[in-house]
Amino acid sequence: MSSQESPIADAMVDDERKCRPSWVQYFSGFQNGDVGTSFTPTFTSLTVVGTPTISGVYYQNMGLTYFAVKIVPATSTSSVLGTTTFPVPFKVSADTTCSVVTGTSSSLGVINASSKTVYCPTWTAITTPITITGYVKS
Repeated sequence: MSSQESPIADAMVDDERKCRPSWVQYFSGFQNGDVGTSFTPTFTSLTVVGTPTISGVYYQNMGLTYFAVKIVPATSTSSVLGTTTFPVPFKVSADTTCSVVTGTSSSLGVINASSKTVYCPTWTAITTPITITGYVKS
């Protein structure tokens, strides 16, 4: 007796006959162990006390890009809305928002498509790690 994997049905159109992404293909990319692509964001006008550890990673799949940047302050960091920025190393097709989270508080930043730049919101003398995340259409 032989065994075969069950076929997976994944409709290419939704109920309104509009094309939609293949979720089987999308999630298979994550299941197959995609570790993402690392990058080190170069901030403009990020005020730091001490030397923070800054790292970033992004994942691309089916025309979408998810990214995460982590800032671990040595002592503290501060940002000014519209002034503190960093470029991203991937294509951005439309302006959108990103989330900035530290501890139990969060706020939104902006991702500008034409300049491929993240504009951070204001934060003052934050001493805990900060995570910036976002999804963009690439």
